[in-house]
Amino acid sequence: MTKPKQNLPEEVEIRRAPKIATWAITGAVFGAVTAFVVFLLIPQDQRSNENILGLLILSLGSLGFGLGLFFALAIDLLTSRRTKRALAERADQ
Repeated sequence: MTKPKQNLPEEVEIRRAPKIATWAITGAVFGAVTAFVVFLLIPQDQRSNENILGLLILSLGSLGFGLGLFFALAIDLLTSRRTKRALAERADQ
C-alpha cells in the first residue's frame, strides 16, 4: 500500500499583470479612429489624389500600437513591484 502524500504549503507570488496584446490592439484602434477623424478634418479641395486615408491609418495606427505596448510595459513594471507572497497548498483533483 502507498502512503498518502502530505500537501505541504508552498510560498507563491501573487501579482496582477496587464494583457499586453489587448493594450496594443486598443492603441492601434484608437490610432485608426484618430486617423479617420484627421482625414475628415482635411478640407475636400486640399486633399491629394493619393490614398491619404490609408497612409494616415497606417501611420497613426502603428503609433497607437507602439504607445499601447509602451503603456502596457510601463504598467507591468509598476505593478511588478507590488507583488504579494502567500502560502498555498496543492489541490489534487
